[in-house]
Amino acid sequence: MDKDKERVEELTKLLNKYNYEYYVLNQSSVSDAEFDRLMQELQALETRRPDLKDKFSPTSRVGGMVSSEFRKITHSRMMLSLANAFSEKDLREFDRKVRQATGLREVPYMMEVKIDGLAMSLVYENGELQYAATRGDGVIGEDVTQNVITIPSVPLKIKDFRNIEIRGEVYMSKKTLNTLNAEREKRGLPLLSNARNAAAGSVRQLDSKIAAKRKLEAFWYYFVNAAECDFETHSDSLDYLQKLGFRVNPERRKCLGIEEVLDYVKEYTEKRSSLDYDIDGLVLKVDELALYDILGYTMKTPKWAIAYKFPPEEVVTKIKDIFLTVGRTGRVVPNAVLEPVRVAGSVIQRATLNNEDFVRNLDIRIGDYVYIHKAGDVIPEVSGVDLNKRNKTLPKYKFQSTCPYCHHPLVKKDSIHYCVNDMCPSRSINKLVFFISDQGMDIKGLGPSLVEDFFNLGIVTNFADFYTLADHKEEIMDMDGISEKTYNAITRTIEASKRNDAYMFLAALGIPMVGKKTSQTLMEKYQSIDNMIDASFDDLLSTPDVGMQIATNIKHYFANPQTRDQYEILKGMGINTIAIKKVVAKDNFFKGKRFVLTGTLSSASRTEMTERIEALGGKSTSSVSSMVNFLIVGENPGSKIDKARSLNIRLIYEEELLELLDEAEK
Repeated sequence: MDKDKERVEELTKLLNKYNYEYYVLNQSSVSDAEFDRLMQELQALETRRPDLKDKFSPTSRVGGMVSSEFRKITHSRMMLSLANAFSEKDLREFDRKVRQATGLREVPYMMEVKIDGLAMSLVYENGELQYAATRGDGVIGEDVTQNVITIPSVPLKIKDFRNIEIRGEVYMSKKTLNTLNAEREKRGLPLLSNARNAAAGSVRQLDSKIAAKRKLEAFWYYFVNAAECDFETHSDSLDYLQKLGFRVNPERRKCLGIEEVLDYVKEYTEKRSSLDYDIDGLVLKVDELALYDILGYTMKTPKWAIAYKFPPEEVVTKIKDIFLTVGRTGRVVPNAVLEPVRVAGSVIQRATLNNEDFVRNLDIRIGDYVYIHKAGDVIPEVSGVDLNKRNKTLPKYKFQSTCPYCHHPLVKKDSIHYCVNDMCPSRSINKLVFFISDQGMDIKGLGPSLVEDFFNLGIVTNFADFYTLADHKEEIMDMDGISEKTYNAITRTIEASKRNDAYMFLAALGIPMVGKKTSQTLMEKYQSIDNMIDASFDDLLSTPDVGMQIATNIKHYFANPQTRDQYEILKGMGINTIAIKKVVAKDNFFKGKRFVLTGTLSSASRTEMTERIEALGGKSTSSVSSMVNFLIVGENPGSKIDKARSLNIRLIYEEELLELLDEAEK
């Protein structure tokens, strides 16, 4: 009898049992020291007898596989995102649609917390894990199996031999994030900004040992082919997953009808901060699986589920300092340096203070304790001062009178301060950053920090210098983090940008008030930048959406010898200045209609969605008025939705928008 084989089998059984107890049942029948001793014994046996090591050995949890890249996985069924609800009204409207489609008076729902992590799919065949894949674009994800198996609660084998797919969320607990950041701070490493990004970055480590050290966790919330496996309800399928050994969130609850749903929402809005993991909302799913086909799907989302997003979270922290930033137009913005504080899943250390009047009106002082929230759950903002905590000796904040970068006197116009020195280094850097951004030439691979490094080294000091990077290859290759592969990718993208449509080039020049939308309108009329330059002031004024100020800005820009020479040099380098002929949109819902987009979309960026609608003949505008035909509502929409409602403007949420686009683009 092979004693080593017997011992390996015994140790494997014990360690799998202890892993399950600790990570799934939250209990343990052995001490950590005993668990570590058994693991070390198994590792030693497998090292001495590699023929006995199974691919699903408990030792695989510690990592060790190093990949050069992740292979692509095509999902057998698309990994859909969820439509969003932001209010009780939105949830009631969802319930109304479900009841209308199903004929039910009260719908059984399953309520679950929405983990702020990384969506993941597990596929099993013959009781063994075949692969773990990220969502990717919903159709194609990445194979991250070697990293996911380092998560102790993920079953490597199950007692179900059917082909099944399970989906869930990989996340990092608040405790783990705090521990990792404390260690990173000691070592002088940058802190991990939030648990979601930390989890996503850990799963995408090419070295699985690094992933293992990050101590990730996971909850599983969807049995993809449950109906085919004879389950009648989503809740029953979750109970079954738990019996198989999957870690299913205990905070779930079955609710009958919308009133019980709203009770759950109220309870978890208050309870969210007490959980040891970040949740950015709640998920409402129709429980009866047979209704899924009746309710159907949009192109991106199921109609039998919706995500309720929490209102912005507000916390209190201390202002350690206030500093000024200067943008490309010279606009000066005061910013607060904060004692690090966790807001809506991120550690915040900076927040905008808008302008001098904002600071004065709130009487914000260095040393004050202030209320912080994330505008749209994205941008940190100060909303007020906790005067009860103020030290009465704190002096009022005095806005400085000179630019912190070039020391030129600041000029105040209305409530905004400006640095009017065209040679200010901060303005110069931000002009360069804007030129390559998605609001300009959209040159991928170049970020703000790299542009700043190029500027400080004297490699890029004007727009034309981007197109001469080949003259500085050795200097660039000497920079930290720049490989030849990276250098070649950047220069290829820069060269390709010469073929951009003329409106992108015009927008990239940074003429005040001439963004992408106005640039498109101008190029539709003049068909080339040169034709626009030669146009009279009155002719410019006759262009839709071009008023006195925009026409003045255009004339001023090209009358300036310095900026006109810059344009001519870029044109001489081969950058396209002629409008690319557009296909006239056929009649559809969007053609000729004005729309405003507010909030954040889950299926695409606002820029991408705007371009998609404009390609169908829609006209984008930034403000809500009686001239607007509809308002597109994304996540955290802000005040525009209230104004639209007061004007009886049609609201189109993302789910309906995608359906309308799908129909219009046929």
